[in-house]
Amino acid sequence: MPLTIIIPVLDSHSQALNTLKTGIERLHINFQRSSIYLAITQIFRNQLTLNCLSPDDLQKVVYHVIEQGNLTFNAHHGSIPIVEFITKLLVRQQIDFIPSSQYENQNPQEIGRIVITSFFAVPQQEQTSFHVYKLLTMPYLHKNQTIQLSHIPRYWAINPTDNTTMEWHDPEESGCNLQLMTSCRDTPPLRTISKDSCLGQIIGSLPLSSCHAKYVSHSGVFVRQLTDNIWVTSSSESLHCLKIPKIEYRTSNHQTLNISQQIILPPVALVNVTPGYTILCPGFTLVGRPRTSNVSSLIILNDMGLFSTNMSIVDVSRHLTENTTWFKTNWTEQRMQEIINDLRQPITVPTTRQFPPIHKWSLNMLVTKLTFFGLAASLVYLAFRRCRTTNHQTLRII
Repeated sequence: MPLTIIIPVLDSHSQALNTLKTGIERLHINFQRSSIYLAITQIFRNQLTLNCLSPDDLQKVVYHVIEQGNLTFNAHHGSIPIVEFITKLLVRQQIDFIPSSQYENQNPQEIGRIVITSFFAVPQQEQTSFHVYKLLTMPYLHKNQTIQLSHIPRYWAINPTDNTTMEWHDPEESGCNLQLMTSCRDTPPLRTISKDSCLGQIIGSLPLSSCHAKYVSHSGVFVRQLTDNIWVTSSSESLHCLKIPKIEYRTSNHQTLNISQQIILPPVALVNVTPGYTILCPGFTLVGRPRTSNVSSLIILNDMGLFSTNMSIVDVSRHLTENTTWFKTNWTEQRMQEIINDLRQPITVPTTRQFPPIHKWSLNMLVTKLTFFGLAASLVYLAFRRCRTTNHQTLRII
């Protein structure tokens, strides 16, 4: 093929490659700008992030923090990405704009640079140990009203050495992750267990004078899962349920009825479903999952005593009935409930006494009323005469 024909083809291919290269570079720049814009928006919202870094820079920052903080990881952190772990160590980020006049600039069109400074808080190797608990409140029936504890923190931590505590009502606002990795960007204040707080009175088995409850709508049965096989149920009355093997439950109904075991759930109960079994109750079903460890499945704290058990059902309503230290409900809600109950009562219209017509009066009634009116008229006339006499005497003295 002649050279004069090949050269134009090569030139067109070269121009196409240059156009494609320019487009890719612009796309890369736009992508970086969009990611930086999103990262800056998150930082302004106090959602600290490392998304403003390129993949190469992110790797350098992660290993630099690990090296400077002398961080080590064990198998417990294997399920958490290392980038997420390092991001949780962020405590502050600062965004500054530096004009081009303050540094050597090779590009005359560049007006300045944005600098994002990140501050990390590296945990100490020897640190105080806290046991963190998630607190769940359960509605239950009391005096024909469905009530539930209010103003209880969602998470609570205690140091078993000196009994100092921390609590979180809204962990997300403090940048806390109390699920897979216990970390908190803003540490709450350390407190001692107070006997004047509701939680302190519950832990100390004291009269619940500082606890308040709120009324909740009654929806039949409340069911909440605590762990894999442990559930808590609350209802207005005892529930009649069936406990059957999981395999037989999937077969015919005839076999299910033959091998099922009838159980009764108290109004408030902790239910530990046996692995491989299913509990059928009116309105809900509880399935027992295979257990992965031999650790006791249920730990109960009652009357300052700690004991473990593998029992299937724990009657919590019995302990609630025996407890005489009931807390008080919210005064406003209680008063509003009383007003609503009063409004629901039928309105009684006051009756006025009606007198019969004069022509139906008896003779005794007629004489009595005429005598009464006559005496009243005489008293009015005497009072009028006495008043005129007093006025005449006064005029004579003057």
